[in-house]
Amino acid sequence: MEPSQDTWINAILTSTDGLQRATPSPFLYAKIWNRLNARLVDLPISGRTVWLAATALIVLIVLNWTVASQHSAATPTDTAGLQTVVSDMNLYPAPHQLYTQ
Repeated sequence: MEPSQDTWINAILTSTDGLQRATPSPFLYAKIWNRLNARLVDLPISGRTVWLAATALIVLIVLNWTVASQHSAATPTDTAGLQTVVSDMNLYPAPHQLYTQ
């Protein structure tokens, strides 16, 4: 290795020699404990809010089920239009293609 690289590496390695471990305030643990206990107070939720949330969930489930069932039941009924598109775009079944699979 080059001497300049050695001195650079040694300078980086010795840069942490004078560091000391951080010490928290003596009352930090008590402050944290009090904040945690203060947040454990029960917040009352009204019955109206519970029923509103339950109703919204049921409505979402019913709407999703309705959309999913309509999507799976949809079938093309316009076969004449489909045949026109197939012939205009030269889309034919696999046996009629010019290449083999």
